[in-house]
Amino acid sequence: MAHPFTKSSRIAVVGSGEFGLSTAYYLLQAGYKSVTLFDRTRPPVPDGSSVDISRIVRADYDDPVYARMVVEALELWKTTYNDHYYPSGLLCMCPTTNPKYLADSLPVVKDLGLPVTEFSSGKAAADYLSLSQDALSGLAGYLSHEAGWVYAAKAVKQLFEMCLDQGAIFVEKAVADLIYAEDGHSVTGLKLEGGEMFQADVVIVACGAWTDTLVPTGERLLATGQPVAFVKLTEAEYEKYKHLPIYINFESGFYVFPPHPDSHLVKAARHSYGYTNYTEVEGGQRTTSVPPPVAYARGEQPLPRTNLPKDTNECIRIGLEQYLGSDIASRSYDSARVCWYTDTPTKDFLFDYKPGVKNLFVASGGSGHGLKFLPIIGKYAVGCFERSLDKSLLEKFSWREIPNKLEDKSRGGTPLMSLEEAEEA
Repeated sequence: MAHPFTKSSRIAVVGSGEFGLSTAYYLLQAGYKSVTLFDRTRPPVPDGSSVDISRIVRADYDDPVYARMVVEALELWKTTYNDHYYPSGLLCMCPTTNPKYLADSLPVVKDLGLPVTEFSSGKAAADYLSLSQDALSGLAGYLSHEAGWVYAAKAVKQLFEMCLDQGAIFVEKAVADLIYAEDGHSVTGLKLEGGEMFQADVVIVACGAWTDTLVPTGERLLATGQPVAFVKLTEAEYEKYKHLPIYINFESGFYVFPPHPDSHLVKAARHSYGYTNYTEVEGGQRTTSVPPPVAYARGEQPLPRTNLPKDTNECIRIGLEQYLGSDIASRSYDSARVCWYTDTPTKDFLFDYKPGVKNLFVASGGSGHGLKFLPIIGKYAVGCFERSLDKSLLEKFSWREIPNKLEDKSRGGTPLMSLEEAEEA
């Protein structure tokens, strides 16, 4: 199917996180002259998944397509976005009795020729990193030297400014709804918060965990809350641990970054199946999982947290103790948050037109691994928008039939549950 748009078509992009901004940037690079971005506040949006002090950049995938895409993105992290990239390395570990994700990701990394150091025991890894002897007891894995992390919020801000420099227009308003033509087979624009209308020839919905509220995807997208905590280190502790790589335990889902050079905060989290927050939408016609609302137009900000649900606290405290010791593990959180992923059943991104609506395109489905692709993800979205990508990639990122849910072996911890259930436990 050829796309029916010209370089002069009025394009509305709903959402200004990494998907929306990168898509807008590559549209402008491709010569589209009228690109308007919409969001509730200027990027980086405080409750978006792309705002934070750190996000992992790793080619350690069990899927060679994403591994190769990371290698491509790394070239730009090291050049265009080099002010925000920190090449720390990534320590990937699993119990020796259950290699899980590592058994599939390690061969992919090796096939790409990326340097790794393998550890047959936690003791070997602890010795290599100058940690206490029992720090990683019962585990095995490898250190991926080419991996690192990025200052996510600053990278998003840079990309936003790049979009504006290329001619994008930004409208600081929430999008309340899409406006459909009478036959329902096309959209004519957007209804903004407060009732204002915006006319468009094509609408691209790229608003992360809020995507399904505007475009019903029939379980193709699910917003899940993921726990994150921050612990403050002393100057002496920062000097002691600043050399460490990012560490992830693929059984528990626990991961932790080296202390941040600006704030000396250690960010610890769990890459898990997460929490849902189902809410009625479309006047009660259906329900969907969505982050708690924040009315930026009325001066609201995300509610601050200093703690997390019990199952998460246990995971993070145990992980911190194993890696950094009991003193740091028992410390009160400096702050905490629930970060909202946009999961797909296959963990593949969704770049496609909604079936039956010829000018409504969706760019979403980060599935907890989207930010690392910020420098290039828009190239792939625009390739799907223009139907110019390789056929295999068009299929991979398509609005296809929902398969039986596949296990995402990169996640660990407790099963999917509602945020309310987790808070009450």
